[in-house]
Amino acid sequence: MFSQKINKYTEETYHEFFGSLYNILLQWIFNRPEIIPLEDIDGLKIYFIEFLLCPKEQDTDYNEYYTLEYSDEIVDLFIQLKDICSSSGTQFLHEKGRTSDDLSEFILKHAMINDKNESGIIDEELDHDYEFSYI
Repeated sequence: MFSQKINKYTEETYHEFFGSLYNILLQWIFNRPEIIPLEDIDGLKIYFIEFLLCPKEQDTDYNEYYTLEYSDEIVDLFIQLKDICSSSGTQFLHEKGRTSDDLSEFILKHAMINDKNESGIIDEELDHDYEFSYI
């Protein structure tokens, strides 16, 4: 499948197509230093292609900070990827029930989120605001 052309009107193969979608995802992740992939770049690519080919991997990971911070951006990223799929004549990400939540869960499953609460930034600020004396 990977060496096949996407359609008869283009020379682009599925391998190249998946690579271009993956590059968009990587760019999005690397522009957010608090999101740290758990896999190396090649390993994550395999999981991403599997995500595209096998819809609805139901996972219930939840991170409140991640959800509140990135949900709008992930919706935009999902729409961008979905539009690219549509314009190339493929049906990836167009399956019934496929939403940006699936992409959000994929990223959360394959990345570590370093939020402000976990990094100690807030704790350091609190330590400076209060002085405790031990008698």
